[in-house]
Amino acid sequence: MTRRIRSIQPMIDRRKDERIPTHRRGVIKYGPAAREMACTVDDLTVAGAGLHVGTTFGLPKVFRLTVDGEIETRHCRVIWTDGKKVGVSFE
Repeated sequence: MTRRIRSIQPMIDRRKDERIPTHRRGVIKYGPAAREMACTVDDLTVAGAGLHVGTTFGLPKVFRLTVDGEIETRHCRVIWTDGKKVGVSFE
């Protein structure tokens, strides 16, 4: 019997900037009524972030993100989702 061995190729990290792990609380705000959704900011770069949300159901493609400890609110665009993980770019 011959066993096939699948080669495992590492994921290619396409980020231009260094990813900084943060694990900080964040708030996603969207819509005309400024609806809010809690999230965890897993990592940050100059150009974007990795978020963990309770659900991606109803999450718009564009929203504002406030990270605990920061005054600035960032305008975000969803680039990818994977389960409850979301990758965003800052606009």
